[in-house]
Amino acid sequence: MRLIFLDCTFAYMNSNCENNRNNSVLNLQCPPIECVRIGFVGLGVRAKRAVQRMMHIDGCRIVALCDLVQENIEDAEKIISQYSTEKPTIFNGNDGWRKLCEMKELDLVYICTDWMSHADIAVYAMQCGKHAATEVPAATTVADCWRLVDTAEATQRHCIMLENCCYDEFELCCLNMAKQGILGDIIHAEGSYLHDLRERIATNDNGERKWSNWQIEFMNSHNGNPYPTHGLGPIALAMNINRGDRMKSIVSVSSLRVGENEGLNGTMNSSLITTEMGKTILVQHCISLPRPYSRSFMLSGTKGFVHKYPVQMFSFAPESDKVITDKECEMITRKYMHPFVAEYKKRGTELCGRRWIDYAMDCRLIHCLRNGQPLDMNVYDAALWSCLVELTDISANNNGTPIEIPDFTRGKWS
Repeated sequence: MRLIFLDCTFAYMNSNCENNRNNSVLNLQCPPIECVRIGFVGLGVRAKRAVQRMMHIDGCRIVALCDLVQENIEDAEKIISQYSTEKPTIFNGNDGWRKLCEMKELDLVYICTDWMSHADIAVYAMQCGKHAATEVPAATTVADCWRLVDTAEATQRHCIMLENCCYDEFELCCLNMAKQGILGDIIHAEGSYLHDLRERIATNDNGERKWSNWQIEFMNSHNGNPYPTHGLGPIALAMNINRGDRMKSIVSVSSLRVGENEGLNGTMNSSLITTEMGKTILVQHCISLPRPYSRSFMLSGTKGFVHKYPVQMFSFAPESDKVITDKECEMITRKYMHPFVAEYKKRGTELCGRRWIDYAMDCRLIHCLRNGQPLDMNVYDAALWSCLVELTDISANNNGTPIEIPDFTRGKWS
């Protein structure tokens, strides 16, 4: 079976390669920012939660808000007014996000709009000298992933995709174990987003049916994995992807479509990735079948095995048949607790409940910007994980034909 190369993608890459090959932002460190001034673009449910979190994080201020819906702006203003007398500058209208990015007194643009606009806003924010933080996915096409990389390299600005699952407790514990060599060489991993969202996506706040929105329209027009980063992100970090290995090619297949009468035409998508070092990653997506929530999260190494769903478990050589669960599993997770959990979980749980991982994610972002440190995840991660949106669609539409995955680091991964 032949390997498909995206000729247009590489033409785009090569046109920018000479200018940017020596401007890698793999370990980008920018001047410290004493107090990070934040502008929010998009003020829906997730953004309002982020506004609330930021009001409890030292060393940052919300100085600007932008949305097309006045009610969303007013809701965010009310949240801010509970903790501060500072009045953020308000932007609205179709070009409001551009005007926000152009503000002089602004350091970070926090993007919570629809998926298709993430890349445009992040690119313009960096061109205006601002750091960019965007909800997942960072882009929906390979070309837009390259635009993010090219702009970050040209401007030397941070661009992070806000993948909160990388900060979940079990995933961080296993990352810690992987870095300490407890699992040996990780040969295979599995991650997914399996979530019955038929009612949530197709029902409005009043419990009435909504037969169309941008999310439904996007998913119904794509045959691959439109939301790969929740499952992929934590295992990519544990496997040192972009930090000693890279994702090289992908094969993707999708099941028949179901749910035409429910507004969401869903499929089960399974995608198998091969890395430069010959390792494999299985990524799956399904939101239209009745099944328990799962992100899979499985790491299989030469010394050990970890698995999260439906129950957390470990297994280690040479007693690989012994499955460790329950209290013994809790002992291991405490032993290898990641420092981020110790630092952020208690306060994050008080503020956000089970969504404390969002608090940890935001705290880490602000900490790194304030201290001039590289971010936990960079633009290459954002581009690589997000490019699967288009690549899985191409492969699935071509009967599972292998597709080459671009090297967004331009060889710096090694």
